[in-house]
Amino acid sequence: MEQDARLDPARFREIMGHYPTGVTVVTALHRDGTPFGLTANSVTSVSLDPPLVLVCVSEKSSSLGAILASGAFAVNVLGAGASTTAVRFAEVDTECRFDGVGYTLGDGGSPILDGVVAWLSCTLYRTFEAGDHLILVGRVQGADAAGGDPLLFVRGRYDAVET
Repeated sequence: MEQDARLDPARFREIMGHYPTGVTVVTALHRDGTPFGLTANSVTSVSLDPPLVLVCVSEKSSSLGAILASGAFAVNVLGAGASTTAVRFAEVDTECRFDGVGYTLGDGGSPILDGVVAWLSCTLYRTFEAGDHLILVGRVQGADAAGGDPLLFVRGRYDAVET
């Protein structure tokens, strides 16, 4: 198979779509108290000691500035029935994303969405530039799991774990 160094972004997305990922909403509270959030599936654990996770956020994201300014964020792991929440935080205008969405403030002040299957509250540990994204590494300050099946994203659509 021949490799092309000029891989088309749409083709790259299609290829990576064969690797299923979990779906999260990464949230932060702006300095003025306004909640911000975005759908993210580039999330992974980095270290157990200290507990670290990373999130990749587009440099074009309207929520990136709020995360960087607050120095904290939460990773909300969505459940199998929450595809509308995923779409909301990916497509809806930033100012309206939290309309009608219940949340509490977790450790560090970031919004924890109601009904998520798990969450991690983090302080910003480090950042790294990577192409058109910024890799945010967060130190986990608090976490919990309510249980339930996670929402998955595979081949351009939302899905659930088949057990």
